[in-house]
Amino acid sequence: MRRDRWIVAGCGFVLLLALASCSETQLRTIYEEPTIYDQPDALGPTIWTDEFQQRTVEASDILFVVDDSCSMEDEQEELAANFDNFIQSFVGTNLDYHIGVARGDLEPGAAEEWGVLEQLSDGTRWIDASTADPVSAFNDIANVGSSGSGECEMGLQSSFAALTYQSNPGRPNEGFYREDAMLTLVLISDEIDHWDAGGLFGGNCNGISPTEYIPWFLYSLKGSGNQDKLIFTAIVGDRPGGCSTNDDSAAEGEGYWDVIDGVGGNFLSVCSDDWSGFLTELGYEAAGLKRSFHLRRIPIAETISVTIDGEEPAAGVWSYSPVTNSIDFPIEHVPDELAMVTVTYQLAEDTGTVVSETGESDE
Repeated sequence: MRRDRWIVAGCGFVLLLALASCSETQLRTIYEEPTIYDQPDALGPTIWTDEFQQRTVEASDILFVVDDSCSMEDEQEELAANFDNFIQSFVGTNLDYHIGVARGDLEPGAAEEWGVLEQLSDGTRWIDASTADPVSAFNDIANVGSSGSGECEMGLQSSFAALTYQSNPGRPNEGFYREDAMLTLVLISDEIDHWDAGGLFGGNCNGISPTEYIPWFLYSLKGSGNQDKLIFTAIVGDRPGGCSTNDDSAAEGEGYWDVIDGVGGNFLSVCSDDWSGFLTELGYEAAGLKRSFHLRRIPIAETISVTIDGEEPAAGVWSYSPVTNSIDFPIEHVPDELAMVTVTYQLAEDTGTVVSETGESDE
């Protein structure tokens, strides 16, 4: 059994989003653009400084897509048992949040029913700040059962449907998805995504493919330039070969892994026996805390210096990605809320560096 939590970056569509432990403050403001200090020309190299303040967002939509096939009872119980870890960064704050659950095992040919959010006991379809007991409410809707046929287990299609035609005026999910809010998707399955299958028993799945899903998620859902409002997470089988426990097993999450790679998503092994830490960190991320800070100019990588609140972090706490031109932090080391991140570097243009389309530089 693998218990590792992976953050996977793929080529071309990488965008890693920041996450950190929550401070005691309840300030909820949209992330501000960095202050930039443009140095005057001199005989020496130009030293450029970008400053960022770690901030949370005002509104956040979170969609869980849970496989309801016959093998998923244990995973649903694990999710429900650890939901309080996820939501702890929301409760008692000013964050305007929506949390919904949709089923991932879809009926072949029944597209009108795909992606509809589960209904709470009061008839509403999502949890928000007005929900009296959000943990109990989530337990009710996250335990979607195990009556799915297993023919078309398609978490990608379910999330696509939930956020597109099922959210249109007059449709069941109307009002759940908000264009100006942070969006977090959490897809949970012990199977591959059957988007291209004819159904295990001859049905007609016709789901969205990973190659269609990736550009929709990155560029169409909230529009180009808003990727920092998107978080994709898959709790699926390990790569390669899947995973197993004493009681259960999971296939490699084919299809889901393509999207993780394509959008720079998060991963937790569905075979892990402890989801608490991962869901706690994911909750902070869903609240808007960032783990990637995008530089305004192209640096000479070896000249980059990073400080957090004026202190240099330990070695290995941050890395530079030439593909996204960003300073990236792993989940466990993301700066706290309100922390000041200062990045100083020498400009690559001072040395005549040519930056290719991949973000790599050649002297």
